[in-house]
Amino acid sequence: MRWRAAARELKRKLGAFAQQPVFTEAAIWAQHLYLSAIGGSLFALDEEFVGERCFEWFIFDFPVTGEETILELFGQVAAEQLNERERALLNWWCRTPTTFYEVKALGQQVVLVEEILTGDTFCVRGFQNPADMAVGNILYLRVLRVGEEFEFSTAGLSLPGHAKGPLLSWLKKDFAVFRRMSRRKKVGWPLYLRQRAHRIMAWAAAFGASRESDPLAEGEGVWGDRFDALLMLLEEYLLRELINNKIRREGWKGFLRRILSGVNEPDVALGEGGGKAAGAEGFTWARPEYAEVAHLVAKDLKKRGRSDTVSRALELWYRFCLLEEPVVRKAPAWAAAVVYAVARTEGRRLSQQRLAAEYGVSVSALSTNYRHLRRLLGLS
Repeated sequence: MRWRAAARELKRKLGAFAQQPVFTEAAIWAQHLYLSAIGGSLFALDEEFVGERCFEWFIFDFPVTGEETILELFGQVAAEQLNERERALLNWWCRTPTTFYEVKALGQQVVLVEEILTGDTFCVRGFQNPADMAVGNILYLRVLRVGEEFEFSTAGLSLPGHAKGPLLSWLKKDFAVFRRMSRRKKVGWPLYLRQRAHRIMAWAAAFGASRESDPLAEGEGVWGDRFDALLMLLEEYLLRELINNKIRREGWKGFLRRILSGVNEPDVALGEGGGKAAGAEGFTWARPEYAEVAHLVAKDLKKRGRSDTVSRALELWYRFCLLEEPVVRKAPAWAAAVVYAVARTEGRRLSQQRLAAEYGVSVSALSTNYRHLRRLLGLS
């Protein structure tokens, strides 16, 4: 019971650490990468399930500094603040990838699973969905050690037993491509499972949605070996660009120092030139005019009795600023566009003409900014 309590507390601390504003840009890139990998398989997956798996992947597997994950950075920052059990759990969890397990036996409260790549067996307690636990089923999830016991980190993807053969065939082919394309001298299954987790999830979801027993009967990859290799190179390029852009803007040492300290740089008051603008709702704005827009949005929504949507609206604006770095000449025009965009995503009717009049801007300016927000962020 003490180990389980320590595991719950450690997960809570990890979640809070991962949601710090300093990781927001990396989280946006990770989300885009993960969802684009799943692509057409999204229709077969529950939205909450996808969000939960994406957040876990961001914490355990996504290289926010180019090398270290959130989990590893947390260990460097918080080791002295953790108790003995929490430090042991963190050490075990850092070495645990998401992989495939075959259900070998079922008990009333436990399930015996065997990892299909290594043959290692685990007796796991506390599984969430008994319907997925049939002998012979293949599960794609992460098994975490909790003291002398094991538990599933989140809900997993369940595949029928006949998936095992084609699954092993595809994994070995994809692993061979990964080894060939990797620049590292030593490449083993744990590294592969960690860095390709989003692609493996996409393939497994596609297989689960297929009615055929073997969608890869020809021995090909999902899109063919050459295209899979191209996707791998493209993703590595995007990750390098994410880190390199950070390095160019802030300097490598400064970037790492900010992440490892978990503290944002000093804020400056609204309207001051240069530097970062004052934070609102936990956000630190790259330019004072971005903060001015955020201030107007928060003030407007509170005035309308929509305080519950302030955080969501500011997150939308923050994401847009990170991705686009817009030139803001008239803050009210952008604030009106954000308020209108939030209303549209919630299914609420709000007149552009009336909103533009309230902000003292033209309807065309509001409409143009709204279309820009909608196009870049994929709003409905």
